[in-house]
Amino acid sequence: MREHVKIAAVMLFAGMLAGCQTTANTTTAVVTVTKPQLVVPPVDMVALRDVDWRIIVKDARPGQPGSIDEAFRKGNSTSLYAVDAKDYEDLSVNTANLLRTIKQYQAQVRAYQDYYADDKDSGTTPDGNKKTPAPK
Repeated sequence: MREHVKIAAVMLFAGMLAGCQTTANTTTAVVTVTKPQLVVPPVDMVALRDVDWRIIVKDARPGQPGSIDEAFRKGNSTSLYAVDAKDYEDLSVNTANLLRTIKQYQAQVRAYQDYYADDKDSGTTPDGNKKTPAPK
């Protein structure tokens, strides 16, 4: 009698396991997408030139460096900042170098955005595997 109970229990357990099996044919495929190598444009080192600033104060006596009374007649300033022609040129070159460097960094950001924007559109991760939707 005990053997009949054991056999019935095994058959019931096997039937429950078989009931959990789905009858639909589902296949899972792993798709590997090869992406081209990311090419990031280089950024040059910034070499800025030295600029010597001169301060012109209102209290300077005539004959001393920085005594320009005409510069203060129209304004309420007590001091002015000035550069000579060479320093003004260096300041202009520094500004142009900084602008060039900023544009190079912007090109790098665009390269990263373009490279990873394809991943958002295609539904793949950066390593080429398919993205799975987040559980709700």
